[in-house]
Amino acid sequence: MRTYLLLACTCLFLAAACNKKTVGETDGRDGITTVSKAAKVIKGLEDNSFETTYMEGRANIKLESRDFNIGGTAIIRLEKDKAIWMSVKKFGFEGARLLIRPDSFFVLNRLNGDYTAEPLSYIEQKYKIPARFDLLQEAVLGNAVFFIRDLKLTTEPGIYLLSGRDQRFATNYRVGATSFQLEEMELKELVQNRTLTINNADFRQAEGKTDEPDFAHARTIRIDAAATGPAKLELKFTRLSFSGPLNMPFQRR
Repeated sequence: MRTYLLLACTCLFLAAACNKKTVGETDGRDGITTVSKAAKVIKGLEDNSFETTYMEGRANIKLESRDFNIGGTAIIRLEKDKAIWMSVKKFGFEGARLLIRPDSFFVLNRLNGDYTAEPLSYIEQKYKIPARFDLLQEAVLGNAVFFIRDLKLTTEPGIYLLSGRDQRFATNYRVGATSFQLEEMELKELVQNRTLTINNADFRQAEGKTDEPDFAHARTIRIDAAATGPAKLELKFTRLSFSGPLNMPFQRR
């Protein structure tokens, strides 16, 4: 359980290993640059970001991996810029708890009593990826984050496609052309030979947030790495609320 909680945590940190100020390259056609085209899509994504100070969500989760499959329910709580908390239950009993703060994270596996308390730098040391709390928040809320500065824009019917590559990452984004909703985000970490894909779906208005864009109630996170093999985490929110403050207990016992 601990390994796969760390895997899920790493998926989100990998999704957040980015710089939000992203620019493109020129394509020279019709006097319009890919810089301006891509910049408009990026601005659309940022304007369409879901914002909240507090969030509590109940979700059905399912993990499929090389070693085992497991399902259950999760309670996820977020307080902007302060903490992200998760409790995972199976048959009504808590199996694991996770707490992430701006400078540290904690994992408690109640099934075998395993406990982890590490600085966020542990993620960087172990998985060779940047770990920043503020960008992790964006991934939890389903918002777009960007990994490299130079992006190119192509189109399909009803879809914008952003792509880029540098010495470390290759990235792809699939964006709804009218809604500017992030439908898919893919990151390939070239040196470590890892691929992460996040799919957002079931976009609809969240109760109590009529002034915000539609929220992605369904997420699928896929990661394929030599060390772990392929793994898929499915998450479907069944209940959401945005009032606070929220209780985020984490007693080691």
